[in-house]
Amino acid sequence: MGRQYDLGAARDAGGVKKTESAKGRARKELIVDAATRLVARNGSRGTNLAEIAAEAGVSQSGLLYHYPTKEALLNAVLDRRDETEDEILWRDADAGLGILDVIAHNVTRWAGHSQTVGMHTVLVVENLGEDGALHPRLAGRYHATVDRVAAVLASAQDRGEIRADVDTRLKAVEIIAFVNGLETAWLLDPEIPVAVTAKAWATQQRLAMATSPG
Repeated sequence: MGRQYDLGAARDAGGVKKTESAKGRARKELIVDAATRLVARNGSRGTNLAEIAAEAGVSQSGLLYHYPTKEALLNAVLDRRDETEDEILWRDADAGLGILDVIAHNVTRWAGHSQTVGMHTVLVVENLGEDGALHPRLAGRYHATVDRVAAVLASAQDRGEIRADVDTRLKAVEIIAFVNGLETAWLLDPEIPVAVTAKAWATQQRLAMATSPG
């Protein structure tokens, strides 16, 4: 599901892993922050590594030391976004119908992370075609998320919490489609009350799927 980069260590010429300094980690965070901002604003195709280095306040050679290609840097940007989201979404691996509330809670975070939300949406749009460098990773991420939501719902269904006639995989696709659509609408109009909308949606979905009210 896309290449993963080890943000905590580097390798020397002999392939031996060596510990990264706190200064090195801090510099990488600055670079990833800058890349997130610029990609959200101008897209990855409208942003070059020199601009990212200037935005981060590091030399271009310093940036290339950590991220030798734009693709490597974009993967690092997505790594951080995905790791943060996963920590929230999958803290309880068997949340049952509670996954709806977890997803709604994640939506409430958008206002404080608008550049990350915008960056992700821009990269998805830029890589819709199969020839996009990040297409395999982003498509894999989508399918993996659908699989995990479907598995959580199926487990709840097995316990009798969800009606037997609910197709849990189709419901998972619907849930992800709702979140992605709401994300796009919010980026177009930040005045949309996404937190309230997501919480109301979660309540409606729970009532529609549950075997008993409550």
